[in-house]
Amino acid sequence: MDYSLFCSVLRNLLHLNVYAGELDEAYLRGFEEKYCYHAALQPLFRAETMRPLLGEIEAGVLYEFRDRLGVCTLFFLLEGVPVSVGPFVRREFDLEKARRAMLSAGLPGSYAESIRLYYSNFPLCGMTRAIDTVTACCQAFCPDAPAFSLARIDDYPETGKLPTQSYEESLDYRSVYRRYDLENQFLHTIEKGDTENVLSAHDRMAAAGLRDKRYISAVYQDVNVSLAILRALARKAAENGGASVVEVNEITQRAVQRMQAESSAQKKAQITRAMFVELAEAVDRARSRLGSYSLPIRKAADTLRHNYSQSLSLEQLAAHVGLSPSHLSRSFSKEVGMSISQYVAAIRCEEAASMLTGSDASIQQISAYVGYLDNNYFVKVFKKQYGMTPSEYRAKNPGKNA
Repeated sequence: MDYSLFCSVLRNLLHLNVYAGELDEAYLRGFEEKYCYHAALQPLFRAETMRPLLGEIEAGVLYEFRDRLGVCTLFFLLEGVPVSVGPFVRREFDLEKARRAMLSAGLPGSYAESIRLYYSNFPLCGMTRAIDTVTACCQAFCPDAPAFSLARIDDYPETGKLPTQSYEESLDYRSVYRRYDLENQFLHTIEKGDTENVLSAHDRMAAAGLRDKRYISAVYQDVNVSLAILRALARKAAENGGASVVEVNEITQRAVQRMQAESSAQKKAQITRAMFVELAEAVDRARSRLGSYSLPIRKAADTLRHNYSQSLSLEQLAAHVGLSPSHLSRSFSKEVGMSISQYVAAIRCEEAASMLTGSDASIQQISAYVGYLDNNYFVKVFKKQYGMTPSEYRAKNPGKNA
């Protein structure tokens, strides 16, 4: 049987951690280190408690390990191989239930917020859904496997004196602040258009706090959710940095399109990283081109650049940026150094020049493409911009047409 495929299918269906293999000492210690928030509160999640219990699991039984907070993990045998699913929580945080657990464990009230943070990091999954999905997958992969009976383990057996844990360490939120600080540093590189450091900032953010019990971060364990969150944050950072929202939207939508065609989490991550660089480049271009302009003028210039071949009236453009037509006209000329009509002409001629050297389209076709239906007028405007006619420009700059 392909246990790797089985785990992958179950993981994708439930969005939970799934493991198949020996529940040896390394697994038990790793489980305790990552998921046991406090030994007095969760004795069931300690390695020395789990060791004898898991050593006695039987085929045909689905074991639910549930701690006093309601954090659950499923264990069972599939063709003799131990499988674990979780941990996860069945419902949202219940402060009263947490208080009762804290009272029974002798923990002070100042732990409540830290426990809430710990609890909210786990994926939310109904027990019925988890059991039904596990059962269906087992039957699909092993049709001869016996039907499961259920056994719930939550009686917290005594295993001797529980080790103490430092209260000061448990109430240390530095890992959370550190994570948010690194997220802000990463977003700031995009907002500044810092193409050289954006990926290293992302790497530092991605590596932070992953082994801390207060930041297990269920939301980042699901690749698609994680990438969606990062994409939304990155696009807002690019917008705040002054990049064109049209360009930002195109970059992020193209990344989504590419990711939808990929099944590999590694490939999706690579596409996302490339998107971060593109967003930073978009900010850098916008700052080089529009960085000294006020927000309304940047918005107007961006709108004109993306609609250069259309005839936008001054009234339409003014309404779009929230200024009166006269105020927009005066401010645009003052900040940009040319009138709105001159700015549009420059953009159109810039695009035309690119097409003259990069395509074999006729001058009349290029004229219509950039927004001049009157070919003679286009020639006149182009000559004013470049000091030569389109034909002369093409002859002196053959480009791809050579």
